[in-house]
Amino acid sequence: MRGSSGSFMKNMENLYQHGGNIYEIKRREQASVLDFSANINPLGIPSRINKLLNRQLKDLVHYPDTKAHHLVAALERYWKVKEENVLVGNGSTELIYLILNAFRPDKVILPIPSFTEYERAARIEASQVRFIHMLEGEGFCLNFDQINNCDMLFICNPNNPTGNLIVNNRADIKNIPVKRIVIDEAFMDFVPNEKIYTFIPEAVRSKKIIVLRTLTKFFALPGLRIGYLIAHRDIIRILKGYQMPWSVNVLAQAAAEQCLSEEAFIQRSKQFITKERAFLYERLGRIRGLKPYSSVVNFLLVKIIDRRFTSSCLKEQLLKKGILIRDCANFRGLDKRFIRVAVRSHKENIQLVQALERCV
Repeated sequence: MRGSSGSFMKNMENLYQHGGNIYEIKRREQASVLDFSANINPLGIPSRINKLLNRQLKDLVHYPDTKAHHLVAALERYWKVKEENVLVGNGSTELIYLILNAFRPDKVILPIPSFTEYERAARIEASQVRFIHMLEGEGFCLNFDQINNCDMLFICNPNNPTGNLIVNNRADIKNIPVKRIVIDEAFMDFVPNEKIYTFIPEAVRSKKIIVLRTLTKFFALPGLRIGYLIAHRDIIRILKGYQMPWSVNVLAQAAAEQCLSEEAFIQRSKQFITKERAFLYERLGRIRGLKPYSSVVNFLLVKIIDRRFTSSCLKEQLLKKGILIRDCANFRGLDKRFIRVAVRSHKENIQLVQALERCV
């Protein structure tokens, strides 16, 4: 029985693994790597935020503002919502767990493939989880006909790991027969016309919709952990009752507030990502044995057509060349034929392409 339990826990550990674990790679390989497994803005942290963080170090002797007043006010202005509609957290992942802990839904529907933490958080709350498959042949789009009555539906839009908008028609959301819809827009910042696609306006008015956002991917701050959600004031009131105090540290609050005023950086990043994503997509498409899928964000899902390779095999081959990619075999709905690669600088993207050309 003990062996069976250990095997189960190992399987769960593998299922919920993520990209960006450079610490494990450094311990194992005893060398640094070029990380294409984590989807972080290749332009890095805006220079003004670096300077701000240095100035804010003196405030580490104080507890952070529990209400994150200045950051919430900045988000209020940025999205033209009210303070009562905003809740900040220790990254959007903390907010996923907070939502499930607060509402404890009996039945949860998860489109797959998608971000694995929805399932993990739901199972911790003993929710009954049902998966609906977004099929490769249908462009990994969400089929609303598969969704029936449930307590909570999670939608990752744009979706990770497929990189596409799985909801294009805003009207479709209103008619879904579920009590509550959590729309994770962690990568929406990378979409050129994001305000056309975001569901923030609907979330403010409806108790049915919660929108999750993060500032760590677009502004290259994953180590600080800062995210927020926007929802109806009654939803915010409930969630605040379950959130632990001081969940967002002093540096994260200050950096996030500054992020919202980085208009030039935002525009430059979107233009850069759009250009480099097109370059990487085109070059990967030339490699016999690989099939990249179109994307609207800063990463590409790639199918391995060459049957001599599996995702884990290709990952190991690239590690020998100092490059780390995301093996997508542990995403439900995908298998050992899929990998994911981030869009990085032009020089680094060329390095990835050349390494793949030598491998496949």
